[in-house]
Amino acid sequence: MSLAALTEVLKAAEEGNYAVGNFDCFNLEMVKGVLRAAQELESPVIIAYGEPFINHIDMPYFAKAVRCMAEAAEIPVVLHTDHFTNRDNIEKAMDCGFTSVMVDCSDKPYEVNVTNTKKVVELAHKHGISVESELGHVSGLGELFEDDSHVFTDPQTARDFVERTGIDALAVSIGNVHGIYRAEPKLRFDILEEIFLKTGIPLVLHGASGIPDEDIRRAVSLGIRKVNYYTDMCVAAVKRIEAAPGRHLFDLCGTITEECYQTAYKKILVLKRENEQK
Repeated sequence: MSLAALTEVLKAAEEGNYAVGNFDCFNLEMVKGVLRAAQELESPVIIAYGEPFINHIDMPYFAKAVRCMAEAAEIPVVLHTDHFTNRDNIEKAMDCGFTSVMVDCSDKPYEVNVTNTKKVVELAHKHGISVESELGHVSGLGELFEDDSHVFTDPQTARDFVERTGIDALAVSIGNVHGIYRAEPKLRFDILEEIFLKTGIPLVLHGASGIPDEDIRRAVSLGIRKVNYYTDMCVAAVKRIEAAPGRHLFDLCGTITEECYQTAYKKILVLKRENEQK
């Protein structure tokens, strides 16, 4: 099956009231494990490439490899950029065959975010490429503020942002953070519900690693249609590798694939429709 557009899989998710798993991968061992899990569960999946990954595996090589793997799969696979801030890199991703891009200007002043995002949308939509953007700001790299209400997504502003930019999906900040949580996450479901009511657009939850399954399911019931995972896969793989010192590199690569498979399988099960889990 050829690569799918993000709008395609999110439309189906909205109609079925479920969410699609987004898994950030920086090597093919990770991709292989995620695709295996998605295929076994007959679920669409999003393979995401973070901007820092450019220093680990070249974007054109990664895109071509994932495209080949997607064509051999029997499920919809979206090739997506995660938190790209550099316009040149976003355009390069489009040229490389990514079917979806995330432009992240959430740390910029609001009007700058609107302007920059709108420009990316106009270019991407000409080529049938979906666009995700972020409003508010999802903190990251292990940070958890005691009071992070100042970075929460404002529902009224979200409606304005969606209308003015024409984005296809909106990443929200409701108490979720990237990396490892230092305390139990407390999501603002009241804010999430209001954002969905005011925008009607597919919403995205970043930093899902570490959030309890019941909270993920509740978020999905309130409009979350794309859920991002990365840290859980990395932590699981590192633990397995550290528990088996002295193993050959060949075996360790297999360990990475297996742990990504196991993690992705569990996460996708949480996101699927309840009637499909029985």
